[in-house]
Amino acid sequence: MAGMSDRQQTYLLETGNGSYLRLSAMAYFVLTRIDSGSAADEVAQDLSHQLGRVVTAAHVDAAYAQVRQRIDAITQQPRRPKPFGLWLRIRLLPISAVGCLSRHLSRLFHPAAAAPLALFTALAAILTLTAGAPVRQNMMDPGASFLPLLGLFMVSMLAHELGHASASMRYGVPARDIGIGLYVIYPVFYSDVTGAWELTRRQRVVIDLAGVFFQFFVGAVYLVIYRLTGWEIFSLAAASVFFLGLFTLLPIFKFDGYWLLTDLLGVVNLSRQVRKVAVHVLDRLRRGPGTRLPWPTWVSVSVLIYGALTVAYLVLFTVNLALALPDLAAQYPARVVGLLRDLYLPPHTPAAGRVASVLGPTYILLGVGLAAATLSRRLIQARRPS
Repeated sequence: MAGMSDRQQTYLLETGNGSYLRLSAMAYFVLTRIDSGSAADEVAQDLSHQLGRVVTAAHVDAAYAQVRQRIDAITQQPRRPKPFGLWLRIRLLPISAVGCLSRHLSRLFHPAAAAPLALFTALAAILTLTAGAPVRQNMMDPGASFLPLLGLFMVSMLAHELGHASASMRYGVPARDIGIGLYVIYPVFYSDVTGAWELTRRQRVVIDLAGVFFQFFVGAVYLVIYRLTGWEIFSLAAASVFFLGLFTLLPIFKFDGYWLLTDLLGVVNLSRQVRKVAVHVLDRLRRGPGTRLPWPTWVSVSVLIYGALTVAYLVLFTVNLALALPDLAAQYPARVVGLLRDLYLPPHTPAAGRVASVLGPTYILLGVGLAAATLSRRLIQARRPS
């Protein structure tokens, strides 16, 4: 499938195990012509005419062998069942249901509908995020409203994934299933829109933003309900939706912000390119020739800044988590006992904030435990002789 790159046209090839390989126009031309039965000298003659320079059959054979070797190496690799860091994955909506819903919802991406909806959601987000300290304090201690608040938030997350699926459907690439999982220590929904790699970068940017667009629309609806009824649970839900929606736009973890930055910069496997740029900078500082980078200077600088900020964030995140875990684990049994006591004794109702004090640490400890177990298993597998 044709695609877009930084400087020239490229093609995206789907390999036998479902992975994708990006090829230059010349590599794709050689591959398809040889695979269709053309002789190397015939392909060389056509290339010489197109490029205005001499291309021999030996050049064609070498190029074809190199491309075929790359394809075979990728095809022989087993398909990874889920992204690294996604410790748990449960399907919620099958492909048929996702296809039916996304076909109808894709109409919302028509400019006549998308523009006023985007303005509506932006105004709602601004009003909510500038509401002041009381809303933020209530979010941190929702008390007995924790479970209803969680339910409303989960509805917005489902809408988030339907946004990705609907945008992908609008460009003719149906999404697959939608489910829920645990990424690092964060509960997340996911939608499989792998086919979006067949689209242009501009179309993928729309798909990257579509999730937050739908999620913010749900948050805006919550705000309207709050204004009409005065039910504070909807005000808290709107604030949760907008705050967490903005969090997903951070490119640190592989949430929407990571894929958005990848498509805006036009850098495939963004997280893996940081080392390449860093090596290039070190080579230049040592007055060496340096490895040639395939992007403009501003893109390379952006990749390096992204890498530095990601490392800084992950270090702070890990340190804070390591410092908080001992106290959290020590207090956890007493919190569970307190919740059980509230449920056992009349009036059999948890005290304000009791449920939140148990559920929050539960998913953190569960996530850390699953992450540690998975990493240990992968290290053991890596040490086993092949």
